[in-house]
Amino acid sequence: MESGSSENWRDTLSLAIGENKLDGSALREFFQPLEEWLRNENLRTGQFIGWNYDGDYCKHSIETVNLQVYGGFYNGANSPVTSTLVLISLLSSLLICVNGHLM
Repeated sequence: MESGSSENWRDTLSLAIGENKLDGSALREFFQPLEEWLRNENLRTGQFIGWNYDGDYCKHSIETVNLQVYGGFYNGANSPVTSTLVLISLLSSLLICVNGHLM
């Protein structure tokens, strides 16, 4: 992290892990049992996934992360799994950040 913005992040990543590409497949594999359990539990209980909002959102942000929004202007989510995947992505990012500080 000492390099800050003075070096390309791919070069810093390469020094840290020996590769210059990010690959989240190991994290997806690690969290797969949780994702499956959440999906089944939400289906079993009829849990509402997402949130209600009657105002406006930043359209670019909604499209970028494919958020599921009901009652607003953007209702383009593909499935109830969307929120679960966003949660897993956030947890994965947090894990990467925490592991980066422990190195």
